[in-house]
Amino acid sequence: MKAKRDNDMEGKINRDYLKSYSVSYTNNILDTAFKEGPHLAGRDLTTLCTPEQVNYNLLKNIFLQWEAELSKLESPYFDYKAPAVQTALKTFMDVLSRHIKLDQGSLRPLLQQAVEETMHQVFQPEYYYQHFIWPDGSKSLKTKELINLKRFVRVNRGLLLELIDEQAKENKDSITEEEFYKFIEQNVLQWQNQWDSVDVNVEAFSKVIAMQVSNLWKKEAVPVAPKENGSTKNVNERYAKKVVSLNDKLQKDQNTLADQHLNKKVQNIKESLTINQKFMFVNELFAGDSQEFGTVLEKIEKCGTYIEAVKIIDDNSSGRSQWDMESTAVKELLDLVSRRF
Repeated sequence: MKAKRDNDMEGKINRDYLKSYSVSYTNNILDTAFKEGPHLAGRDLTTLCTPEQVNYNLLKNIFLQWEAELSKLESPYFDYKAPAVQTALKTFMDVLSRHIKLDQGSLRPLLQQAVEETMHQVFQPEYYYQHFIWPDGSKSLKTKELINLKRFVRVNRGLLLELIDEQAKENKDSITEEEFYKFIEQNVLQWQNQWDSVDVNVEAFSKVIAMQVSNLWKKEAVPVAPKENGSTKNVNERYAKKVVSLNDKLQKDQNTLADQHLNKKVQNIKESLTINQKFMFVNELFAGDSQEFGTVLEKIEKCGTYIEAVKIIDDNSSGRSQWDMESTAVKELLDLVSRRF
């Protein structure tokens, strides 16, 4: 049977499987790639993986990070924006791009990110356009930057091409972040039946690590109707366990938690934490990484709505083992977030 995208399953991708597959895939590639030496050059990256889109995403992320570093060049003594300096910098970039040198430790996170991005791009393009196209921290993009980005997008690129055409028709040389996401929201549904077939990419992925497409999607147990007399239930119904995502759990608990703590609103989550709570959250939910926990709290505090906070927590937890939704740590964190909003 051919693999195909099930539109009914969009938005329910199994991130635990996606994460574990990306790790296994990355380990396999690196074990083979570094047999000849401790470093890889830029030319090695162009043919490192199958499907080919993984290589493009890897190179894209390297160059975007590189451009971000160069954009930070400033000095009270030198004019980096002077035409001659810009020309020299471009020459420098061209030369440096031919001398990429990566060891295994530096390449591992970049490659794993590229694999995860490609899997979303292939199987969940709607999510891909909403989370992977727009560069972090950018408030606007020049149209020529979108055209440059097009070089790296080879799978499900139709929506990006449509956006570039729209910019050209309106003779716009840039697009704001708000305009970009508005365009995606208005046009993405029209592409649901036009995305590329997944078959070729599944086959390419499986050349490295066998991919079980059925495991890529979360499946909710379907209740079995009881017997007509109502006295007994089918054994599958009695013991079926419904898979509930963190986002669904947060949405469901919002009103309940708000009612319980109506008069105990939290103004600042970090300041409301007890020492025991902080220790529990950091160790049980963030694998001992207090810096990451603090970063997540800062993002939550900047949110304007509960829904935005939910998304931040959900995105953070997706890169970890599935949280136990009945644990004390998760319940207390959800409690605090609900009371904050």
